[in-house]
Amino acid sequence: MKRIFFIPIILICFILCDSPPCANAKEKPQSENPQPPQQKPIFFPSEPDEPRLQYLASFSTSKDFEKPPSAFKKFIVGDEKKTKAIAKPYGVTVHKGKIYVCDTVHNAIDILNFKTRKFEYFRPQDDAQLMDPISLDFDNEDNMYVADSRRGQILVFDQRANYIGAIGSKSEFKPTGVMVQDDKIFVCDLKSHSVKVYRVKDWVHLQNIPGANSKDVAKLFSPTNLAGDQEGNLYVSDTGGFRIQVYNRKGGFIRSIGGHGDAFGQFARPKGIAVDKEGRVYVVDAAFENVQIFDKEGKLLLFFAEPGGSPVSLILPAGIAIDYSLKDYFSPLVSPGFEVEYLVMVTNQYGDKKLSVFGFGHKK
Repeated sequence: MKRIFFIPIILICFILCDSPPCANAKEKPQSENPQPPQQKPIFFPSEPDEPRLQYLASFSTSKDFEKPPSAFKKFIVGDEKKTKAIAKPYGVTVHKGKIYVCDTVHNAIDILNFKTRKFEYFRPQDDAQLMDPISLDFDNEDNMYVADSRRGQILVFDQRANYIGAIGSKSEFKPTGVMVQDDKIFVCDLKSHSVKVYRVKDWVHLQNIPGANSKDVAKLFSPTNLAGDQEGNLYVSDTGGFRIQVYNRKGGFIRSIGGHGDAFGQFARPKGIAVDKEGRVYVVDAAFENVQIFDKEGKLLLFFAEPGGSPVSLILPAGIAIDYSLKDYFSPLVSPGFEVEYLVMVTNQYGDKKLSVFGFGHKK
């Protein structure tokens, strides 16, 4: 009879904890592999050139990301949990230990929480329902701004995911990208062929970039994605203009990067854009299915990934994000002779690698 009362206590301990308490006490987040190590590291550029990026991992479902339950727990409770998937991602950003992915099929935000190792969906209802989330960003108060192209609005949620309100009336504009920088909200608008600028504290519209009287060289045709640098400059991916337009913090035109063509440094369908702390500019090309990297003056440095057939193929890539905070979680995947400075994350709208993660760095 004693065993009848003793066994449930043991079962509760094992069900609540995937491993014994002593093992959990020693466990560190950075020691948990997101995925099993690769057989052979893949670098860009390839030998004999000096490597600058290493492909690290990819995520498409919750099984790729979440920590698997112990064998004992699976034996007791079964394996009934439904697998969550990233269906058709576009925009991506990282905020406080979480990767946020705009999913245009689920009409939701897919969240990969590295602190809990859980995959979650954010699907607000009623007035806050997402119809076609395509881009998102956070302000200094942890409020989240989501550009919804079908609603024609920027939806705003507080740090507890409560709906605050929306910037713009429904279908007022066609937002394709949103970024918060210098207490301002920047929104790519396909309707006005401009970037609309709002004040964070009250959502008051301040200006359009470029202005109405701007020269042709400064104009935007189809602005789709945004990025900012350490100096407060604005980078706009002008998909219809086959170039990147760069403006200063006041909206003054600085330069163009790229142009239409199939040569190195040119674009066919530029989409996602990101800038690192050194001013390097990363541009996703959905047609070339690669990412090109430029210096702060617009000179091409290198490109990485390739279409079709490769273990690291990008298939209709769209969004990109640079992150310095999560690199320790990927350290077990880094080649022993390579040191990662930051992560580069690229979304793929098709294929079996919906979120590809690369490490930018150098040889030790």
